[in-house]
This record gives sequence, structure tokens and C-alpha cells, in this order.
Amino acid sequence: GIPVVLLATPQDAFDWQERLRTELRSIGLGRSDLVVALPSWVDVALQELGIPVPRPPDYPKCLEHLLRRKVFRSTLGGVKSLLALGEVPALFIKPAVGAKGFSGTVVTGPVDEMLEMLLDPCIFPSLGPEVEVHCGEVVEMNSEYAVYVVDGEVRATCHYMCKRSTCRCKDGDRALAGEEVVELDDAVVHEAVRLLAQSEEFHSLTGYRADFALVSIDGGLTFDTALVEVNDGYVSGRYDGISAADFTD
Repeated sequence: GIPVVLLATPQDAFDWQERLRTELRSIGLGRSDLVVALPSWVDVALQELGIPVPRPPDYPKCLEHLLRRKVFRSTLGGVKSLLALGEVPALFIKPAVGAKGFSGTVVTGPVDEMLEMLLDPCIFPSLGPEVEVHCGEVVEMNSEYAVYVVDGEVRATCHYMCKRSTCRCKDGDRALAGEEVVELDDAVVHEAVRLLAQSEEFHSLTGYRADFALVSIDGGLTFDTALVEVNDGYVSGRYDGISAADFTD
């Protein structure tokens, strides 16, 4: 079988980066090795191998029409101002630079406790008002799916975060009560995969996970298949439904 080496560097060590670099060098990390760890740890491994850390694909321009919602860039400080002025009641925000600098979250105005924490240098010393973020209009999302793609081929489509009381999938309470099942639109999924494969901007994105969801703008009467976001393969978690071989690819 394939040998597995468990990394011993403590996640909470203040000097974890240097300790991790030392450990990776001691085990002879090579380009044929697969590192499965927190995104920030994989970043260190890539740096050790002299491989540039990929720019997060997030919301490719060629797929903007599939988002079904307004998405724009701002800063943490800019978001705080927007909420304080009441220009928007709520926003979904996630880092625009670096993969998973903090987890995406919904912030609400006029003052949001989580946003204040992100801006607190004692809690998040690496962040600040100037940190760029993606901002998304908050919409009702139902039935979320992870689509794993390798070299332009869909390897698996996995339903995740199923809230059975409201989910419109075949296993949801509403379907079991006799209501119509609402399926993901495969045509939208394959259009996204095709456009990304043809995109010059992301021609090097050979392994990724594209997340989709059913989005409603009329209170749940009708649903459209919408792109949630695109994640580079190295920061993509594994959901039930994809084989170990396909996930490793």
C-alpha cells in the first residue's frame, strides 16, 4: 500500500510554521507526495517544494452569470462601513486573498460581533481593515452539492449539509411527505465545467471542487441551480460519495 506519515507538529504552537518546515524537511517531502492538512499547512508544504501557492478561484468571471446573486469585492473595513450606514442589512463575506484565511460567514448590521472579532488585532493579528474580502448578497440556499472535477471530467457529485426539515432532496422530509423533489440542474453544472475548461484565466485549474445549491428568490416557490463557489483541489474537503482514488486525483 501507500505509506502514510502522520505529521507531529502541534497545530497550536506559536512557531508552527518553522516547526512544520523542519519536519517536512526531515521526512524528505517530495513533489510526488500528497499532503493532506489544513490549507495553511499545505501552503507551507507548497512553499517548501518551490511551488507557487495557487490563487483561489472563488468566483471565476466566466461563471458570474451562474451565481444568481450579486458578488463584489471590498475590505473588512469597507464591510463595516456598509453595515453601519445601513446600505445593506447583511452580507456573506470570505477572504479574497489566500485560501481560507478565515471561514466564510454572514455578517449583519449595524454592528456585527463576528466582524468586530475579525477586526480585533488581539484575536486575528494577521487581519485588519484593509484585508480584501469577497462579499455576497445573502440569498436562500437549499440542497447544497459538491461537484469534484479532474481534468474537465466530473468525478463525483455529493450532496452535503442536508437539513432534512427543509431540504428539497429525495431524502428530505418534504419529499417523504409527497412534495416534488427538486434536483440539481446537471446542464448548469456541465456548463460551468465546460466554461472553466475553456477559460484562459483558469487553464491550470486541473483539479477542483465546484459547490452548487438550489437558490430561491420567491420564498421557496421556485428554485434555480446556482454556483456557490469554486475551491482549488488542495483546499477541498472530502464529502461522502467520492472515492478515495478520485479525491486523491
